[in-house]
Amino acid sequence: MSIHLDSIKTRLVLIITICVFGMLLLVASQIFYTQKLVDLNDKNKSLLRLGQDFLQLRRHEKDFLLRLDLTYVDKFNLQAEQFLRQLAVVQSADEQSVLNQDIFNQLADSFPLYQQQFTTLVQTRIAMGLNENIGYQGEFREATHKLEAKIADANMLYMHQVLLQMRRAEKDFLLRKDMEYVDKELGLYSTLRQSIEALPAKVHAQFMPLLSQYQQHFMQLVDAYRQVGLDHESGLQGRFRNQAHLVEQHFSNLDQQLQQQVDDAQRRVEMTSIMIMLVTSAVLIILLIRSFLTLQRAFSHFVMFFYRCKREYQHMDEKSMGFSEFKYLAAIANEMIDSRRQMERELKAAQDEISRLKQVSTATQSRQPELKKS
Repeated sequence: MSIHLDSIKTRLVLIITICVFGMLLLVASQIFYTQKLVDLNDKNKSLLRLGQDFLQLRRHEKDFLLRLDLTYVDKFNLQAEQFLRQLAVVQSADEQSVLNQDIFNQLADSFPLYQQQFTTLVQTRIAMGLNENIGYQGEFREATHKLEAKIADANMLYMHQVLLQMRRAEKDFLLRKDMEYVDKELGLYSTLRQSIEALPAKVHAQFMPLLSQYQQHFMQLVDAYRQVGLDHESGLQGRFRNQAHLVEQHFSNLDQQLQQQVDDAQRRVEMTSIMIMLVTSAVLIILLIRSFLTLQRAFSHFVMFFYRCKREYQHMDEKSMGFSEFKYLAAIANEMIDSRRQMERELKAAQDEISRLKQVSTATQSRQPELKKS
């Protein structure tokens, strides 16, 4: 069965096909980009869960620094293992994005440093003593009590007063972490040392080792605090804090990158949908306009044909009809014209024959009287 591309039926089928194809293409693009958006949202949710895990790490870290309880170190380590496993899962699920992989690699490199620095900080705090009875603090406290008891037993009021001032400077340093109080303590230590050196050799031999032990443990504790950091921006605390902020920055960069990808996908959805609708609409409009013009031209030819048929017989140009249906009608109309012409010619011939026969009959009738007379 042949298909006429210039027929009205074909045009209607073509219009319906274009509409259906455009709708299917639009639906397919929506499904495709919706799936991409769903994948990106899943990645974003996974990243949010990673961020929550990291916040839990920061919480355990601060709980330890505040309470000096090793339970929070165990929680930190367990949370860190969970974080690394989740990070590997999220990274493997996003292997297509090279830029995201770079950020994931930076995150995977910076997090172990953060964990290592926290471990170093914990070890230093353990060495310092998690309470006043162990570590550097315990040794220092024991040496302090021995020296204080020895001076009190000797009833040396001036030296006891200087020692109390040293203890005050010591407490001020431990409370405020200000090296000014260490300098003050060193000055008082020199004063007390000079006082002890002025004592008899026997008494000097009893007090000086205790004072030296006290000062040694105090400076050991000061050095440990300086190593940890006298504020949140110095020492181990400062490096640890900067590393934590670096990890958070990687999270922020990754979140921004994923959000940018979501925005790009949404823009592509909008642009693709608009392009499909515009192209489909343009094709339909062009097809409808051409069909309308062809139909109008065909009707005009038929109107002119019937108008001319009142005065003359003239064939229609079948090729100018456009649609095959109108070409078929034009062919039938032309056949009708030919048939009518043939009928008119035959009718005229019959009329001529009748006229001739009438003339012959009239002539015959006019001759009959003459024949009778003769």
